Amino acid sequence: MKRIILIIAAFLVFQSPIEAQTKTNLDLVYDLIDRSISKTEPFINQKNNTYHFVYTSPDSYSFLKSSVVNSYISKGISLKENDSSETKLEHTIKNIRVEYSNPYKDGFFGDLLIERIIKIDANLILSDKSGIKTYDMNDSYKDTVEVESIGRIENPAIPFTQSAIPELPFFSNLLEPIIVVGTLIVTIILFFTVRSK
Repeated sequence: MKRIILIIAAFLVFQSPIEAQTKTNLDLVYDLIDRSISKTEPFINQKNNTYHFVYTSPDSYSFLKSSVVNSYISKGISLKENDSSETKLEHTIKNIRVEYSNPYKDGFFGDLLIERIIKIDANLILSDKSGIKTYDMNDSYKDTVEVESIGRIENPAIPFTQSAIPELPFFSNLLEPIIVVGTLIVTIILFFTVRSK
């Protein structure tokens, strides 16, 4: 019985914490699109919830159209592309950027972390009988990720999900092996010195 309790106690003490998986840059772009559209709900007249929809963007963002349409539909806004309605809703994605900055160590022997910033520049043009209204839908997201996870969160087939990594701190990477080797040498010297006496 004591052995079982010790095994359970050891398991609870030494188990590694479960970490949430870091969202990919593309997943965060989808989240930003949805969040920016949510902010336009008061701007869009809900009385007329069917709009002639036009999506414009550079070719590299064209596949995001389905995400934009789904986001509007999930908010109760009906979109028709070939509609002769006088009310037109035009969604334009101008630019999406991923940036990495400020690499730093999480503690002395900790992981190398880096700030990740994702920005989306978009706007909405709503035209009806009363005129034309524009709404800026610029939004951004900032968090911290491990440098070694960058290969997993970027998508090599989608250029805007990638960015250059700034120069990593040189001295912190150089100092750790020196300390480890130095400690090992001191330990060996002390071991043989104490043993010879």
